[in-house]
Amino acid sequence: MKELPGRQLANFSSSQFRTRLVIAVVLLNLMMAGLALQSLRQGLEQSRARAAVATQNIAQLLEHDIAASFERIDLTLQALVDDLQDELARTRSRRDFNSTVRHHYSRQPALASLIVADSAGTIIAGSNLYKTTPGLLADRDYFRRHRDTPAAGLVISPPLRSRLNDEWIITLSRRYDSPSGGFAGAVIASVRVDHLRQLFAGINLGPNGAISLRDLELGMVTRHPELATPEAAIGSRSVSAQLREAIQSVPTAGTYLASTRMDQIERTNTYRRMANYPYYVIVGLADDDYLLGWHRELLKTAIQITAFLLATLTMTGLLLHAWRCREADLSRIASKEKEFRTLLDTAPDAIVIVDAEGRINRVNQRTLITFGYSHDALIGQPASLLLATEEIDLVTPGQAGLDIDLWAITADGHRFPISASFTPIETERGRMVTMAIRDISERREREEALKLASLVYQAVGEAIMVTDTTNRIVAINPAFTRLTGYTPGEAIGQPAGLLHSGRHNHAFFRAMWESLDATGTWKGEILNRRRSGEVVADWLMINTIYDEEGQAQWRVGMYSTVTAQKRAEETLWRQASYDVLTNLPNRRLLLDRLQQEINVARRSGAQVALMLIDLDRFKEVNDTLGHLAGDQLLMEVAQRLQACIREMDTAARLGGDEFAVILGGITDVTHVEPVAEAILRALAGTYALKEGDARISASIGIAFFPSDADHMEALFLRADQAMYAIKDKGRNGVGYVKDVWKPTLPGR
Repeated sequence: MKELPGRQLANFSSSQFRTRLVIAVVLLNLMMAGLALQSLRQGLEQSRARAAVATQNIAQLLEHDIAASFERIDLTLQALVDDLQDELARTRSRRDFNSTVRHHYSRQPALASLIVADSAGTIIAGSNLYKTTPGLLADRDYFRRHRDTPAAGLVISPPLRSRLNDEWIITLSRRYDSPSGGFAGAVIASVRVDHLRQLFAGINLGPNGAISLRDLELGMVTRHPELATPEAAIGSRSVSAQLREAIQSVPTAGTYLASTRMDQIERTNTYRRMANYPYYVIVGLADDDYLLGWHRELLKTAIQITAFLLATLTMTGLLLHAWRCREADLSRIASKEKEFRTLLDTAPDAIVIVDAEGRINRVNQRTLITFGYSHDALIGQPASLLLATEEIDLVTPGQAGLDIDLWAITADGHRFPISASFTPIETERGRMVTMAIRDISERREREEALKLASLVYQAVGEAIMVTDTTNRIVAINPAFTRLTGYTPGEAIGQPAGLLHSGRHNHAFFRAMWESLDATGTWKGEILNRRRSGEVVADWLMINTIYDEEGQAQWRVGMYSTVTAQKRAEETLWRQASYDVLTNLPNRRLLLDRLQQEINVARRSGAQVALMLIDLDRFKEVNDTLGHLAGDQLLMEVAQRLQACIREMDTAARLGGDEFAVILGGITDVTHVEPVAEAILRALAGTYALKEGDARISASIGIAFFPSDADHMEALFLRADQAMYAIKDKGRNGVGYVKDVWKPTLPGR
């Protein structure tokens, strides 16, 4: 039956609805997530841009402050140099420069010290009282530079340890000359590195911000905050790869994002090279500090997106649940529909549902098979189309509930008997009638067969007795009465031992029942007592009839006199062992005798020859003179064969125009060839048939046991191959296995 279109539409719509709903929810959430991510990205970029501007401004401010401080110190140094040179130019100079130095030192609070060294590097004046160690500063790079380069100007040293108090300092120095223009010494102003660090500490860069001052070779001068790591040590050139790449690209100033090796904190950094001084100012704002607001926004957005996602998932779940409920309802309806269709289609009977107008509303598969119609050809047609009578009113209430036998008619007009049952049903579309139709053709045939079997049972000449599972007689036929003298009234209901003669012991009957239990059959001679008291020998054959579950239901015994049985057995044996037409042994008897000859040959050491003979042009005799002439020729061939062989040998017909000959007890294989030649001559003679004369020839294949084969199947195969080898060479001849296999045969 076809699936309902509504269910097909429901399945299609359900699948599309779920797919589209999921796609819509996914797209909506992706769109919201995309917008949120775009907003966060823009916020991140803006935060980084603001951080970059802030670091640029701070770096510029620090550059300005440091440069201004250095400029003030340089002015002090220049003023001190002037004062020193003026003092040296006087003819009556006191050569006491301490007061002059202290005067200038008092005007520069940023200085750690201010000293004057003579041309030998010995301190001759200072802002404090210092030991006048001879040549104390003579080996300093800045001192040698002033001594060797008159135009050196302001010299700023890298960070170094003060020899006065062992502090880390930066020195700013200038040369002063003698009145003759020669090198008189140097004035040195020292700035504590801690002073610069304290200057950086005054700038608020957040908990993780950092400011560092590096020389042009990126050696560390000072840093805030101070770290006790090798990378943060004064003079360390350990910097990030991003800083080196940025300075190589733009040496003067730039901004980059990197995490430093010393603390692994990612920062937005700005570097600036000081215009007149050999330093880089590097200012960094930590991402965790300046992105704190952005992180809050990120958390807020994540919560909003999660809430939106949960809301959409909840809504989707509710919609899908509602849709599943709808689907479940549709599925239950479809399941009921399917169950109904299955019940209809698997019903052994043809089911036809007829509406109130007597038209066919629905049919099952059995109806289509039984009546030979297609589904569309029946729906909407009057139900009388299937019945050979129009006298049945299917929709009248009084006619419902009938069980009657009718005649039905198939699509091709064939009439057949049916048993029809009419059952009313009430539906939403009104009253309908279910018509169950069963083809009873086989039942009618079985009934006829049973009638015929009963007639045969009554008329058969063999005496028959039927017993049940309790071994009591339930039926006998007239032949049983004639044989035993017992009438049905006397025998039915009696034990099967009614005929016992008392001449057999328990072992006889035990063997009988063991055979019946194991195979369901038993046959043999038995002495029975007739009603007259006479004891006679009967041949009894018992067969068991089983029910559908394989349990014994009836046992049928057939009785006959032993003499009749012996004749019947002999007849059956001859029919099974001899060819009916030629009266020669058939293939079954031939195989039995061949096996016997082989067994004798194994014991005696003699050989057995097997000849396979195929008549040449026998088909032409059948085609020209007819099959009766062919049968007459075959009978004549059988007589000629028997005339050519010994009485101890066997000639047999295998079927059609094929014959075989067994020659046993052969001690010299050369004796076989004359026999074969004699058979060829005998079969090649003229056959005087009723329909006219006929001539044929024969092709003979010969194989020897055990020379050519050591068992019967192989012996047949070798002889057959030898025979076909002769046919291939032109027929009418004798072939040996040596012609095919070339074996070594004794005596040939």
